[in-house]
Amino acid sequence: MTEHFGLAGWLALVSFLMVIGLGIVTVIVYRNLLGAQTTRERWFQSQIERIDREQRALESALAGLGKHIDQVDSSTAEIAQQLKAQSERINARIEAVAAEDDQPGFSHALRLAAQGRVSVKELIDDFGMSESEARLLMQVNQRDRPLSR
Repeated sequence: MTEHFGLAGWLALVSFLMVIGLGIVTVIVYRNLLGAQTTRERWFQSQIERIDREQRALESALAGLGKHIDQVDSSTAEIAQQLKAQSERINARIEAVAAEDDQPGFSHALRLAAQGRVSVKELIDDFGMSESEARLLMQVNQRDRPLSR
């Protein structure tokens, strides 16, 4: 059999076997690359799904927060209206009392308190008011300043 093949036959057979071996190696490498790519694709897909879930959770939380802020805004506006109405009633009452008062000192004390030029102690000492009257007058007229005795 070796006589019929000759050197050229053997070289052809070896070349053929090398091409087949190279083809098999190429198929194995390609298959491994496809497997690695599929693994990466699955990992990326799982990451995308996780991010989608987190985004939906954040959107839901933001919607709930928006509703809560709307409720707080509504309550704040309502409280502000109530405070304004109460302040107007108190000021009207003070003005009515000042107009009816036959003591000119009370009107003067009211003006000084409105201007922020008098303390609670001075109202008590100089105008003969009780401490609660002096504090009320100061609270109505000086909302931004701390009270002093």
